[in-house]
Amino acid sequence: MGKPDIRFHAPLTHGDLTVDGSGYLYDAAMRRAVVENGGEGSVEVFEALAALRLAAKRIHDAMERFAEGHGLSESRLRVLTRLCHRPSRQLPLGALAEGMDVTPRTMTDIVDVLERDGLVKRVPDPADRRSVQAVITEAGLERINAMRRDATAKQAAVAQGFTADQLVQLRHLCLLLVRNLSGDAEGS
Repeated sequence: MGKPDIRFHAPLTHGDLTVDGSGYLYDAAMRRAVVENGGEGSVEVFEALAALRLAAKRIHDAMERFAEGHGLSESRLRVLTRLCHRPSRQLPLGALAEGMDVTPRTMTDIVDVLERDGLVKRVPDPADRRSVQAVITEAGLERINAMRRDATAKQAAVAQGFTADQLVQLRHLCLLLVRNLSGDAEGS
């Protein structure tokens, strides 16, 4: 892989993708912004991380639209999915908050709405009297199961054109970033 093309082009907006001489996609506006801000030495790193941020934003936005199309927010869908995949179909609210990287107060708000809609119910935690667990209801399971086929089709569309090897490589690279960032957090 050669040096990135850093020639200046007409004004572009972020997310306008171009193909370089090697056949790889890049965001020309991001490349230009990196170079103009003196980042020539690390164009590849900045571009890769910018591409990851853009992909994550688009995935998040698509997930929000998908969830909203089924009467949920993305966070409420994530709670239902987590509960659905548990053998007991329940988790303490604190564990849900930690697993989704939100505050306990935020999780309380999410579960309030799900409970109001009849998709989860709160039950005492038999192992800890101070704790409350969220349990997915039959209505919650029906909602998740009804969404499953649509979700599978949408996820397949996101990966359209990827080979199995590319998907494995993508997973590997993303998890390497997670590991590197986890090391930063531990070292801080």
